[in-house]
Amino acid sequence: MKNLKFKIAALALFGVVAVQAQDLTMQEVPANLNESFQKAYPQATDVEWEKEGTTYKVEFDANRMEHEIWYSENGNIVKTEKELAIADLPAAVTTALKTNYSKHKIDEVEMTEENGKKIYEVELEKMFSKDIELFMLDDGSIVEERM
Repeated sequence: MKNLKFKIAALALFGVVAVQAQDLTMQEVPANLNESFQKAYPQATDVEWEKEGTTYKVEFDANRMEHEIWYSENGNIVKTEKELAIADLPAAVTTALKTNYSKHKIDEVEMTEENGKKIYEVELEKMFSKDIELFMLDDGSIVEERM
């Protein structure tokens, strides 16, 4: 009986996950979204589209960096996320990292923009320590720290 309950719960969970994000072929992407994307990123490679609820997400590479863009059904950009080079961090963020985390090495940087607000996600490494994930604003202030 427990095994049956487990299988039912697993199937229900899989169904929820499957509904949340659905891979799309190019033919399934609304033409207005694909045209807008192609115009903005003609050099994009490894392009993959998904539908997440009422939004469409495109994942792609441009200039050797990973990008993600969420579009509303009418073609407006809802959210963007892109990989950044360390040199592209705002000066205030770099200063805060040097001041507060000088013994850590920056492993990865991403910038998310949503509702006009930019958040920088910085992953830090330090030998024999847990990695730290910081979420920072342009001014260098830390919004969230995860270990």
